[in-house]
Amino acid sequence: MSNPAVSAAASVADPTLAPGLDVFSRGWPDHACDTVCGWGSSEPHTQLVRKGLQTILDTYHVRTVNDAGCGDLAWMSTMDLEGIDYIGYDVHERATWPQLRQRGYRLEVVDITGDELRPADLLVCRDVFIHLPNDMILRALEHFRRSARYLLTTTFRSDPTVAEDTFSNTARLAEPSLRHAKLDLTLAPFGLGRPLELIPETFPNKYLGLWDLAR
Repeated sequence: MSNPAVSAAASVADPTLAPGLDVFSRGWPDHACDTVCGWGSSEPHTQLVRKGLQTILDTYHVRTVNDAGCGDLAWMSTMDLEGIDYIGYDVHERATWPQLRQRGYRLEVVDITGDELRPADLLVCRDVFIHLPNDMILRALEHFRRSARYLLTTTFRSDPTVAEDTFSNTARLAEPSLRHAKLDLTLAPFGLGRPLELIPETFPNKYLGLWDLAR
C-alpha cells in the first residue's frame, strides 16, 4: 500500500528555478512505498550507504553536514546525527517536510546549480548528478567548492571487461531528467581525481565517492 504523504504531489513549479528543474517536483513516488525519491532511497537499498556514511562522519570528525538533494529524508532520518549540525536541501518542498521540521530537522528549498549553501564539513549529494546534464553539474560543483571541505556524491566506475559497462561523460543528458545517466566524476569534464573513499551501492559499478574539495 502506498504512503499518502509520499504519493502526494510535492510542490508547484517554481519559476525562479533553473530551466527544467520543475521536472523533479513530484519525485518518483511510484517506485518505492517508503519514499518519494525512488527505490534507490528505500531502506533495503541504503544499508551500505548508511553504514559507510557513519564511518565517514566518525573518521573525518564531521560536525556540519549539508545534504543537497535530501528529498523526504527516508534514509537520512534513520541515521544517528547526534552532535551533527545538519541541513537538508532540495529543489522542491516535500510533503513530509512539515513533520520532519517538527522533529527538529532543518530543511530548505535550494537550487544547487545557482544558490550558495552554508559552510559545512561535509556535503552529501547522492543520486542528484545522475539526473542532471554536465553543465549543471559543473555549476553545482563550483558552489560546493565554496561551501564544503568534503564532498560525498554518486559516481560510477566503468568495467572495461564488459562492453555495456563502459561509458563516457560526454554521452549523457541534454537537460534535467527523471531517468538517470551514469557518470564518472574522476573523468573529464569533472576531473575530481581519485576519491578518498568509495562506498559500494546495491547497483552495478555504482558508488558514493568521497573527495576533499580543498585539494
